Amino acid sequence: SKARFALLGRTPLDADPPEARGVTDEAGLKRAMMGAATAAGQKPTPSGIGQQVARILANREIRATLQAIEAAGGEARYTAADVSDPSALGKALDDVRASWGPIRAVVHGAGVLADKLIAEKTPEQFRKVYDTKVGGLRALLAATRHDPIVCWAMFSSVAGRCGNVGQSDYAMANEVLNKVADDLAKGGARVKSLGWGPWRGGMVNAALEARFASLGVPMIPLDVGARMFVDELRDASGAVEIVLGGEPKAEALASEGGAREVRVAVRTHRSSHPYLADHTLAGVPVVPVALALEWMAQAARAARPDLALDALIDVKVLRGIKLDQFEGAGDWFTIVAREVTNGRGAELALEVQGAGGAKHYAATGRMRDSRDAAPSAGKSPSLKLDPWKGTIYDGRLLFHGREFQMIDDVTGISKEGLSATMRGTDALGWSGADWQVDPAAVDGGLQMALLWTQHVLGGASLPMGVGGWHVYGVPAPGPLKAVLRGSSVGRDKTVSDVSFVDSSGTVVAELRGVVAVLRPGEQPAVA
Repeated sequence: SKARFALLGRTPLDADPPEARGVTDEAGLKRAMMGAATAAGQKPTPSGIGQQVARILANREIRATLQAIEAAGGEARYTAADVSDPSALGKALDDVRASWGPIRAVVHGAGVLADKLIAEKTPEQFRKVYDTKVGGLRALLAATRHDPIVCWAMFSSVAGRCGNVGQSDYAMANEVLNKVADDLAKGGARVKSLGWGPWRGGMVNAALEARFASLGVPMIPLDVGARMFVDELRDASGAVEIVLGGEPKAEALASEGGAREVRVAVRTHRSSHPYLADHTLAGVPVVPVALALEWMAQAARAARPDLALDALIDVKVLRGIKLDQFEGAGDWFTIVAREVTNGRGAELALEVQGAGGAKHYAATGRMRDSRDAAPSAGKSPSLKLDPWKGTIYDGRLLFHGREFQMIDDVTGISKEGLSATMRGTDALGWSGADWQVDPAAVDGGLQMALLWTQHVLGGASLPMGVGGWHVYGVPAPGPLKAVLRGSSVGRDKTVSDVSFVDSSGTVVAELRGVVAVLRPGEQPAVA
């Protein structure tokens, strides 16, 4: 092909920062950027790190696209310009004409998402979504009114045809594209308004993909979508509005009572969860409470990908989970997330279910537009602690193998509490990506509760509930300082709170209301 392509986008084309070079996956980039910011004395936030990584990945996609066009024999150039800004768009197209001559075809693919229910959506969020599509098209029409356009292609969405929860603005904007395309086709040019289903990649992350799966909408692989696009451009039938990909099930878009519900299937096996081989009872791997929290957090994000997980509260251990097929066919579980309230954020009823719908864990997920600010690490009074003289992993109270030996050192203990240093999920190198709750740190905090309970009650205990896991930042890449403060001591149980502080002194998470109950047969040392 000798075609010339002028690509426009809002992203400035920059080189990768040094710390990102050679890092290919999103989770690795987040760790690299977090480490660089921390080393520079900054206090990065999850949203800030996410934005940095998104820019890096967007730049890589732009460079890869330019190289692919040139490898196919075409010419390509990229200009950073907002399509909804008539002045910037006009200048960019004038530069194109000066180099290559008049414009003959236009592909309008710009779009952004800001999914919210109508009651939650602000005018600013609406304008951002609507104007990118409609304002961008208006600016393109004006800027090319004197060009001999023979082909228009607009990236619409199946949401314009069927609607979608939280996407009133996006659906409206795409339906405007459809109707403008119908009108443009009367002028003799080939015009296509392509109502895409969700593509694998792009704006669709893992949480959104799970959401689409619950609606019965298949993802469009990138190579398949590219072929579909070319086929439609070649089609001379005169069809203008075309839906590509599946349409959502009607019952999923308007379920009884309007409540959202997502069901996520999870399979545990040595190949996918090798670290669980170090979390066994009587030689059989068991699912730790911390991993159940992670599963519920992932399901909450799948149900409401537009919101941030602020906390998991009222965590209940209903029935432990033994992994009898860990070395065999694997054990399957269903994680259910059902929306029970929405407004400014949302609350979700979360469950981990086993075979036959048996309930093993339950919690409430609290979702917000943004997470709460972290409390000050120095806000609480100092604990009066004595030196630790015991063995952390004695094989009885803490039976954990190497992969679950998160606590590196107990720096002090007393009836008031306990302090320790530990490693989180990233530092331990657990397989997986985009952890939501740092299950390794959670498990380390629960282990601290068991050590403290043994100290004050004189017996071995089990974690039986958590009042809340509160998240303030992304999982820390380095060591953590953890401080447990005792809340109450009963005849056979204790309640405590654990704070996790990173190397910069920032509180990144808290476990509140950890309930540890003496194991059956254990006798308390105090009344």
